[in-house]
Amino acid sequence: MEYHASSANFVSAFFTLAEKSNHIVITGHESADDDSLSSVLSIFHLLISRYPEKNIRMCYTGEAENRFAIFQNYSQIEFSEDMANILGKTDLLIMLDGGDFGRFSHHPEILKKIPHTICIDHHASQPDSFSLSLIIPTSPACSQIVYQTFFANQKIDKNLAEIFLWGILGDTGNLVYLKPFQIDTLAIIQKLLEISQIEIQEFLAGYQSISQKILSVVLEFIKNTRFITIAGWPPLQYSFIDQDYMKSNQLSDNQISEAGHLYGSEYVRTITGYTWGFVLTPRSDGNVNISCRSLPKSVNVRILMEKMKIGGGHDRASGGTFVRGNEPLDIAPCLEQTFTWLKNNTPVLG
Repeated sequence: MEYHASSANFVSAFFTLAEKSNHIVITGHESADDDSLSSVLSIFHLLISRYPEKNIRMCYTGEAENRFAIFQNYSQIEFSEDMANILGKTDLLIMLDGGDFGRFSHHPEILKKIPHTICIDHHASQPDSFSLSLIIPTSPACSQIVYQTFFANQKIDKNLAEIFLWGILGDTGNLVYLKPFQIDTLAIIQKLLEISQIEIQEFLAGYQSISQKILSVVLEFIKNTRFITIAGWPPLQYSFIDQDYMKSNQLSDNQISEAGHLYGSEYVRTITGYTWGFVLTPRSDGNVNISCRSLPKSVNVRILMEKMKIGGGHDRASGGTFVRGNEPLDIAPCLEQTFTWLKNNTPVLG
């Protein structure tokens, strides 16, 4: 069953699947971000409050980040090299902030064998097939969909209000990415602030501080920044971290991702004359990730990733993965593949 708006019928179908299941796993996409984690924690709260007798777990492909430990129940999330390896007897898998099984595990075929699957998402990419799905691409955050679907008419406590703030602020760039038709988000933020009684700046400082090591990686991204022009495309900015730098500095995937996100947020799309760009980052498994950003009326990076058949995401922020062969990948072949594709294709703008 597919739904594209929050409704009593979706809620009823959701709880029908939950009630008939005994081993429930809640997960978000690999490379967990604020919105993904917020969605997972809020659904976990919803289910353990309603079904305390059931086996309900939160599992992720990836590594834990200590800075998020301030959020209620974060310590109960099970992180693994691949969440498919720790599913056990799962009979209901709830996937949040992603509509593609491959975004959650390197073994999507295992996930697809689970008897019942539920997806809640806000990405516009073509989704896979699930037992039940609620996908609203016009929503700025998956956590907002969860809030409006299950909690809008409930009294929630300070801890849960902070979890929703975390997710919504994260995926809206602290409200910078909101569009005119998304002003209902402002009313939700107002309500959450009233409940939590916190100042946004103080709240963000609680989990967004960075270490000197992360700062040094950001500086490496700045040093590696390049600007090029490819015929038919808006001028492009890109940067990267290579495998040698990652290994010599003993960087984890999380540290690389955090620094890449900071560089992308602060420097991609902000350089005069360069309205879009990307960051390439190696992974410990030998793959290479690409993270793209663009301004309105520039390159639609979601469509770019989809057409390259390596990923997807949002129109202005998307990502993908170059998958290794027999040997670990480094940056050079991924750049070559990207530039070759750009030279042989035309952009979708808007």
